[in-house]
Amino acid sequence: MKKSDSARTDADLSRIGSRKSSAAKRSIAGKSSAGAIAMVVLLGFYSFAQPRLNERFGWDLPELRTNDSARVSVNSTTDIDTAPQNQSRPSTTSISTEKSSSPKPSQPTAIKKDSSKDESAKPGESERALGPLADRMSPTKSSSTVSTAKSEPDASVDELLYGLLREVSPRNYLSPSGLQYTPGSAEGHRLEHLRRHTEDDPSRQGSHGVFDGEMEGALKTIEKAYQRAKSGQRTTKTTDQGRTIYTVDMGSRVGYVGGRDGNRKRKPMARRVRLVLEGNRVITAYPM
Repeated sequence: MKKSDSARTDADLSRIGSRKSSAAKRSIAGKSSAGAIAMVVLLGFYSFAQPRLNERFGWDLPELRTNDSARVSVNSTTDIDTAPQNQSRPSTTSISTEKSSSPKPSQPTAIKKDSSKDESAKPGESERALGPLADRMSPTKSSSTVSTAKSEPDASVDELLYGLLREVSPRNYLSPSGLQYTPGSAEGHRLEHLRRHTEDDPSRQGSHGVFDGEMEGALKTIEKAYQRAKSGQRTTKTTDQGRTIYTVDMGSRVGYVGGRDGNRKRKPMARRVRLVLEGNRVITAYPM
């Protein structure tokens, strides 16, 4: 009985050992076949991407040849054939690798042809994209239009009298705030009367207000005074025979007081403006 039991245990151990060895051989064969498939996939991807990478980045990657791929497939099949079991599987994988690797070299040529067509078509497409108006949109012309646009406001300023007054009718001028300067007074025009308040007259009796800045400065000061008068800012208002008289405190120097009295007092500084209007027509204006 003891001999028969020992014989059975030896048989069981031998069976277990043979099963383990066959399982190990199968795992080795599976790993080798998986490695061959991965190699084939990598070769296929490289043969597909190699021409595009060379064209895009200017590289010089080597091309794969059919003989090299065949050698790789043969080497993979020989490695697989070394396994004692599952000998039929390596043959199918070698056939599939040869089939998949053989047509691959033809694909880069097709890709190169397509890329050459695309490159040859790009100049024409760029010309079509520009269109017939490309000459009109040149940088020189666009810059010239910008320069002319900038020069237009300068030309309009040059047309204004004293850089401020716009002639709305013959000898009638309108200021930006709406004041009108029209013919009238002993001088023949309200502007000529206003000009007398840009220079001192020491022989004149009493006081004589003189604006700083000649005619341009006088007109700008009158504009500011009128805007303050309309808002009621530090302004006193009276009326006399249909005329409105504003006395506006400007808060800073706008001129000086001349004439006999002013020169006697050494031309004191003027901070206020007397503005006499008839509607929106300027009758007179002077500092005080």
